[in-house]
Amino acid sequence: MEKTTEGPTGTNGPDGPPSAEEFETHPFAKASLDALPTQVGIVNSEGEIVYTNQAWHQFARDNDFEGSPEMLGTNYLSVCDTSMGADAVEAGRGIRSVLDGEREEFSLEYPCHGPDERRWFVMRAIRFRYDGHRFALLFHLDITERKLSELDAERQNTQLRTVNSINVLIREIIQSLLEVETRGELKAIVCERLAASTHYEAAWIADVDNQTQTVSVQTDAGMPQGFSEAIDGLPADAVDRTGLQSARNDGRSSVVRATGDAAGPIQSLALDHGFRSYVAVPLRHRNARYGVLVVHSKTEKTFSEWERAAFEVLGETLSHAINAIENRRLLYADFVTELEFVVSDPDSFLTSLSARADCTVELTGFVPLTDDAVLQYVTVEGTDPATVEAIAADADSVESVSIISRHDDEVRLEYTVDDTSLVSLLAEHGVNVHTATATGGDVDVLAETVTNADIREVVEAVQSEFANAELIAKREVERETQTVSEYWDELTGRLTDRQLSMLQAAYYAGFFEWPRESSGEEVAASFDLSAATFHEHTRIGLEKMLTMLFEREN
Repeated sequence: MEKTTEGPTGTNGPDGPPSAEEFETHPFAKASLDALPTQVGIVNSEGEIVYTNQAWHQFARDNDFEGSPEMLGTNYLSVCDTSMGADAVEAGRGIRSVLDGEREEFSLEYPCHGPDERRWFVMRAIRFRYDGHRFALLFHLDITERKLSELDAERQNTQLRTVNSINVLIREIIQSLLEVETRGELKAIVCERLAASTHYEAAWIADVDNQTQTVSVQTDAGMPQGFSEAIDGLPADAVDRTGLQSARNDGRSSVVRATGDAAGPIQSLALDHGFRSYVAVPLRHRNARYGVLVVHSKTEKTFSEWERAAFEVLGETLSHAINAIENRRLLYADFVTELEFVVSDPDSFLTSLSARADCTVELTGFVPLTDDAVLQYVTVEGTDPATVEAIAADADSVESVSIISRHDDEVRLEYTVDDTSLVSLLAEHGVNVHTATATGGDVDVLAETVTNADIREVVEAVQSEFANAELIAKREVERETQTVSEYWDELTGRLTDRQLSMLQAAYYAGFFEWPRESSGEEVAASFDLSAATFHEHTRIGLEKMLTMLFEREN
């Protein structure tokens, strides 16, 4: 229903609608409207402004309106119709539809940004009748605070959707790595999946050749023509400030924004092809380096902290998968490459002990504890336990020395050492150590790797940590293979009938389950033996099995 207001008698004639001056004769109504903090105006049926309140005047002054801030007599509809903005044109149509009686009200949300701030308003037009004439009451409500909150919530929702989408992508890529058999396939899958996603444009993996000190691109996907060729062969010092070297050397991902004042050739190439940012992710497993993964985006705001963290997880997983593939290839290889190194490292406990005590030190085993520490087991011949403990106490890299056994001039001990030993370094590069024996201050290491391994890469890795390391022999050898039947024959040949029976009974009775399904006393009773005898046979049998598993026979 149309709103109707009766005017005072004699205040309006039949010749036309009330004028702007008539509104001044209603001081109470005018004071009420002026008290409102929002802009209020009234237009007549022709669209002419006949009234504006103080908030309207102040807004006009604050925004440098050139005419009178009251704007009385200005045709509001004409201003809207001639405006270049679509919102203003729509506002004019809406107000006209209200004045023409097509609708009671009209509202429009529109931006009205100033030079120093972003603003939004809602304009509402409400029709009313006064003394037989139609008018529209216009409100311009400032909704900036609400709009900013909505935009912020929208940004957060978009970010959450993006986070979830990228996390799904990373998880799917990681899952796909479990089904791959070769190192090249691993790297290709990662680059292809990233380049095919909606979030990124291109991806490539490269490394620095330590001998030539140049960049070598190993695989790529989504790269523009000529991009990879331009990077391949770049001098290493040319990419110092591009994130590539820092990721490779420091082991931490680096995000680079490719701005107009690019700091290096990779940024310049990226800008030439419309890439505005990229992340460089190190591929390394412990001390083994497998290159750097670089992923490009066309927006500068890509690769936030959480996104970089997700890529670091991907890099770690890819590196671990590469290392696992190298170890698996070595495990099942019929032919291997045998390597022999000699190292004179005064900081090594093996070499310093052999030199200072004039003894022979043989590494019999090692177990990684953490990323920074390894538990090593050695046998020392030609000295006494007190000398060994005294020299170990002087070694900064050695902790928690424990004498396992002593017999005549032979001492067996375990100790914890930081993860920079030659044996650990070789293991991380997929090289299995057969023996490591130190005499007179030199340690001789005999190891094996797959036949098509990059021997130069292994040697470079060793020499980067041990400058005086020397590869003195490299030979191709055929491994002695053993079938399951042959392995079983050898194992049963080592075990006595009683030991084999004890192990079989303990296994089937659930003695090795947790919680145990049968106790040692219960299994022993089946053989009419004491629990002590059962445990003795079981322990000796397990020792023989583990000996076959862990010890390598010459």
